[in-house]
Amino acid sequence: MSNTREPRVAVVGATGAVGNQLIELIAARGFQLSDLKLFTTEAGAMQTVDAGGEERLVDALESPADLHDFDIAFLAIPAPRAAEIIAAQPGPILIDLSAANRPPSDVPMVAPGLTSREAFAQLRNTKVFAIPHPAAHVLATCLKALGTRGGFVAATAMLGASAGGMEMLTATVDQTTDLLSARLELDDDAVQRGFNAFMREHERSVASAIAAQVAMLLDKAPPLSVQAAAIPVLHGSALTVDIQRPRDRTGNGEDPVELLRVAPGILIAEEGEPLGVIDAVGQEAIVVNVETRAESLSLWCVFDNTRLAALGALWIAETLALSSPTLA
Repeated sequence: MSNTREPRVAVVGATGAVGNQLIELIAARGFQLSDLKLFTTEAGAMQTVDAGGEERLVDALESPADLHDFDIAFLAIPAPRAAEIIAAQPGPILIDLSAANRPPSDVPMVAPGLTSREAFAQLRNTKVFAIPHPAAHVLATCLKALGTRGGFVAATAMLGASAGGMEMLTATVDQTTDLLSARLELDDDAVQRGFNAFMREHERSVASAIAAQVAMLLDKAPPLSVQAAAIPVLHGSALTVDIQRPRDRTGNGEDPVELLRVAPGILIAEEGEPLGVIDAVGQEAIVVNVETRAESLSLWCVFDNTRLAALGALWIAETLALSSPTLA
């Protein structure tokens, strides 16, 4: 830990989609820190990014030891590189955003609105935290608000290109441009991302991880089936949820729309207004359209997946800073 009361913070993966959101949120939320250092894991890369209106240099991370002098390090990088840093135990508290595509492990997975202050307090000496998949965060948040316990829940996560990071965004843009120009040529094992929605083994694996994360994030999760598909949008994702019509905790059958309306982090869309993924881009809230029937409830949720992931990671850092004398 640093000798100052404000932490020294590193963002590893600062040029990526989530890394950019982290830098923006650190400035927007006024997170108090004594130093902010930006890294990329791309060898030899020399870039700059905008951080709170100031152009900052992004250095190449040569080894995990480069993080030794920091108090908190965000790992907004692919899982293999994040695993190397975690295994090296370089010193700072590590907030691993690459855990989003994996089932929960022995690394604590926490999220705002879903992890209580009491539960977080028990993790005071933890050195590594994991971030859930944004779709798991959204689904768990909605189910918690509704108080759903026993009814079967079916959900489909529709993941935009930004869910796969900057590389996926670039590939989708390039393919779309080539398709419009009638010059797209793909290798035999490549998947067309432009103007296409698809489900592969990767998406099935992500769906299983989302279901497991929701079960972990909720005290008591209902029976749950989750599917995931990649969709041809650049930023943002969507989630459909179909469940038995929930009742409140007292059994009085409170209006599910009102339960969602008062839940932190949820914004109910105007009835009758069209709601698309683009409407959530740049927002921190989950935007939800609700359809109620006699025996069931259907939700259409749209959200900015990169912003939601970054927000969850920064929430951990803010909570640590408030709870620790050396990080206040």
